[in-house]
Amino acid sequence: MHPRLAISAVLFVLVVPASAAHAAKLTGRVVTSGHPLAGARVTLAAAPGSRLGRATTDRRGRFAIAYQAPADAVVYAVASRRAVRLMAVAAGAPRRLTVNELTTVAAAYSLARFLHGARVSGPAPGLPNAALTVSSLVRASTGRIGRAIANPPNGTATQSLVTFRTLAAILGGCTTGSARTCARLFAAAAPAGGARPANTLDAIHAIALNPAHNVRRIFNLPKTRFYRPVLGDPPSSWVLTLLHTDAAAKYDGPGRMAFDSKGNIWVTNNFNPGTADAGLCTISLDPAGHPRNGGAVCGGGIQGNWWGIAIDRADRVWLSNFTGADPNPFYSSAFVGGNAASLFTSDAKPLSGDGGITAGNLAGPQGIAVDVNDNVWIANHTGDSVTLYPKGDPSRAQTITGGGISEPFAIAGDSKGNVWIDNGAIDINTPGSLTKIAPGAAPVNVGLGGLRSPQGIAVDSADNVWVTSLADSTVTWVAPDGTIKGTFRAPSIEGAWSVAIDGDDNVWVASFINQKVTELCGRVVANCPPGAKTGDPISPSVDGYTNGGLQHVTAVQVDASGNVWAANNWQTVAPIVGGNGLVEYIGAAAPVRTPLIGAPERPR
Repeated sequence: MHPRLAISAVLFVLVVPASAAHAAKLTGRVVTSGHPLAGARVTLAAAPGSRLGRATTDRRGRFAIAYQAPADAVVYAVASRRAVRLMAVAAGAPRRLTVNELTTVAAAYSLARFLHGARVSGPAPGLPNAALTVSSLVRASTGRIGRAIANPPNGTATQSLVTFRTLAAILGGCTTGSARTCARLFAAAAPAGGARPANTLDAIHAIALNPAHNVRRIFNLPKTRFYRPVLGDPPSSWVLTLLHTDAAAKYDGPGRMAFDSKGNIWVTNNFNPGTADAGLCTISLDPAGHPRNGGAVCGGGIQGNWWGIAIDRADRVWLSNFTGADPNPFYSSAFVGGNAASLFTSDAKPLSGDGGITAGNLAGPQGIAVDVNDNVWIANHTGDSVTLYPKGDPSRAQTITGGGISEPFAIAGDSKGNVWIDNGAIDINTPGSLTKIAPGAAPVNVGLGGLRSPQGIAVDSADNVWVTSLADSTVTWVAPDGTIKGTFRAPSIEGAWSVAIDGDDNVWVASFINQKVTELCGRVVANCPPGAKTGDPISPSVDGYTNGGLQHVTAVQVDASGNVWAANNWQTVAPIVGGNGLVEYIGAAAPVRTPLIGAPERPR
């Protein structure tokens, strides 16, 4: 039987908005490389498994299902026959839906961390937020390329669009080809040491979860001509990315990002757009990267907020103003920096005045962290100190010195309430170090073997500390007692700035110099490819994960949907020109509960 008639399951997913259950009708069409697919049995269901209705596609590939749409649910449909399975996602309850290879790739990547065979399940807000990403890739009603990936700053400016088309063309090689071409796809997509996929959805899902595996072999598979143009050469990996820039958001040097409990994104902004002056606004985005609260949020004393951002349990946004009104460049010996922090509600109302919060002798403040006891910590980079706001209350501010605190940059808290600070950042001539502050105790210096310019800190689920070194291009793994457990390098890491830990305890590193993102095997080797050890690269060892769109990256973070976000902080180093936005690696990591407070946890 021709594989276009031997359909296994055509899967559609609808994100139903929060409202009372109501009657709805879905009509649609299933096509493979532009040809209608007949005889597919469609079953509509709501996660985690209640059946809503059934239908069968006619000879023109059309179907219709009337159902009672449940409130607050992700609704999906499966049409079963044999070896091919396609999927589509649509926001709301659309009147029309087209399903093809493009929609399947979009859905498998966006829902990579919530797709279990033909079943979709997972906690909110990660699951519904993941589904929102699909509209950036494909138009649900027509099955055509979505506006965000088709147009600048994506489109022909990055590899994202052509990679997307290539993946769809590879699926089309099976859906419109022979049983032999399908068998080749399933064999190539099978993860190392894992089960061989049994259908096209399983195959593209496996590729999304293992983007560095069998890259050339997958590229060399037969491709349908329907989705041209496609890649002319194999990519370094099969990651799928989106570059987010927007006039409303006014990106100019985004330094670091943080996620609130609903998955909304807040981003620091170094500069005032179009100038080299200190930025006067922060950036507010929804979980899909679209402007929220007007995009640019100003006031509250924001002035040169570079790398310091954290969100507390009340979804309040804490920002540090590194440069303030200081006219001297940050690398000048005369630079003093700002003396204030800013605070906003989740809906962008300033809780700090026009001059910001100045309690605690803030001096060139950079990293901010909220610990598990709800205390707020701020690293005073030019003050050789750390400021503590107990329970987030600036009126009780404490200034902490000693314990080796010198030119501190980043702060991270663990599950026990300990706080870790790195020292000697942006200074290649002074040996770097790490300081630990236990609850109620004095700071204690932890040597790191003389690292130069340690920039980022992250804590894994076992309270190990991971530190990136900008000048050494290394990542150091430190035990909770301060013992060095390992120092790791990879060719793809050059100018390691930021580090993040995902829900599998794997380690993500942002390289400032060579503009790449690297994934390393973390402490739980069972979550890594077979044979990998802690510190081994999971991403391609030379190229890392890149798909175009990256500039000089200063931050990497993981959200509750499993997307990895990188901040394009600088376009050029000499002269310094602010970066143009965020790069989203769709579904690339195990999700992390947000806001990130203490050690990372999987969402629940």
